[in-house]
Amino acid sequence: MSETYIPLSQVNTYVFCPRRFYYESVEGHQVVNEHIEEGKIKHEHVHTAVKDRKKGDKTISRRQYLASDTLGVSGYTDLVEEKNGIPYPVEFKKAGVGNWLNDQVQLCLQGLLLEEKTGVSIPHGYIFYIGSKRRRKVPFDKELREITREYVAEARSLLDSRKIPKPIHDNRCNGCSVRSICLPDEVAYLHELDERPKRIKPALGVDNVLYVDEPGCAIKKTGERILVAKENEVIRDIPLIHLGQVVISGNVNLTTPAMQTLLYEGIPVVFLSAYGRYHGALTPQVSRNSLLRCAQHKVANRPEACLDLSKAFVRGKVANMRMMLQRRKWQSADSTDSALEPLLANIKAIQTMEKRIDKATELSELLGIEGNASAAYFGAFNFMLKSEMGFDFQRRSRRPPADATNALLSFAYSLLTADLISAIQTVGLDPYVGFFHQLKYGKPCLALDLMEEFRPIIADSVVITLINNRRIKPEDFTQSHGGWYLKEHRRKVFYAAYETRKNETITHPLFKYKLTFRRAMELQVRLLAKYLTGEIDQYTPLTVR
Repeated sequence: MSETYIPLSQVNTYVFCPRRFYYESVEGHQVVNEHIEEGKIKHEHVHTAVKDRKKGDKTISRRQYLASDTLGVSGYTDLVEEKNGIPYPVEFKKAGVGNWLNDQVQLCLQGLLLEEKTGVSIPHGYIFYIGSKRRRKVPFDKELREITREYVAEARSLLDSRKIPKPIHDNRCNGCSVRSICLPDEVAYLHELDERPKRIKPALGVDNVLYVDEPGCAIKKTGERILVAKENEVIRDIPLIHLGQVVISGNVNLTTPAMQTLLYEGIPVVFLSAYGRYHGALTPQVSRNSLLRCAQHKVANRPEACLDLSKAFVRGKVANMRMMLQRRKWQSADSTDSALEPLLANIKAIQTMEKRIDKATELSELLGIEGNASAAYFGAFNFMLKSEMGFDFQRRSRRPPADATNALLSFAYSLLTADLISAIQTVGLDPYVGFFHQLKYGKPCLALDLMEEFRPIIADSVVITLINNRRIKPEDFTQSHGGWYLKEHRRKVFYAAYETRKNETITHPLFKYKLTFRRAMELQVRLLAKYLTGEIDQYTPLTVR
């Protein structure tokens, strides 16, 4: 028998949905939603309210631990009633009423474990429904006993094989805590088993972001809240429940209690330099999903697989760069204006590069295609900026940024890098093992891979909007060490614009439902994970129209 015991509750989960059992027992996902939280609260009430006692001719005991080497199952009973020397398991469920096979199997399994422990034959047990305060008698007949043993064997087989089951894709998905991980509607559609999903489900990733860049500020913790204080004055007061990420830029103090609390709550802290360059992140415990990371490493070690994925990343980036320039062309009152000829020529150059992507046979060739397309895009970038705003952009420069526009682009890319790293870690992948960007110590290669499709439509779009709406002006910059940098007091404007852009909705090119850019980042990482594990046949980048 295996040394690993299957928890009683997980056998219930397997009967209800083998795929959910896989995510929880094999990959280690433990997601708490309102339904699970409600059940936990009601069970805790049972365990504290019910005491071991005698009631007439019955003896009532709570939370007995049971284990079986024969079945390889262990767990706690909610209640055991003993009458005339025969123990009867009682399982509490939060529902008002029900007749669910998974609950009956869990109860029968408790009966089998009690029989093995006591040597007494147990004819039945009870399910108590907390919602209606009624209980239902469940006979442990031959059929239920056989079914229970079969389900335990199937669950054990799945644990050993580690092969993910297909989505159930029915009403059981409603309210499921792992739905945002499972993506049953999306996977079913990609396998042509159903129509397109009508809407995206709630995300598990970063929601509200706290930006702190004022020198001398301290981030503290009090109760269930995070405070930002300066010289004993509280500047921000945010409940932990409303916080998804903290971004610190420059000389800001993070206290040890605040740091420990953020780690415990699973809230990452991103560190940027005073000039907005990404330095690193304080991340919560790495996902326990080692199987997913093993699949990632296997693909990363196969050159042909890396090339296929890299083509998808580049295809998304180039298509979105072309679309950004085409939007500028469509905004022109006269598309035949000779002043637009350089813009049209660069759009054509990008289209030429697009046609070459799928024909690339080496990663170095693909890098050349991506580089040429980017050069054409940035060669026409100035057309997307209103000339009267005083920003003159000639070419892309990074370290240091050679002008104000480059400073804004670099700042936006730093924030985008941090967001992609957070999404990657939420899903359970390794942000430092990529496919298009080759391995280099300290380089978040996978984040840079996934950034490609988002650069034009999030980062570049924010920069263009800030300049053209005169929310950032040339005098908002300072020059230092040969580079241009946004002044500290203007960064709040940039942060606000960046968050606004992430909350804007788009139509997903594959599923055709509406979702925010913020949600799209996590969704794309999850789709990549499903490709890496062989659950879907290809990765499709996010493109806009």
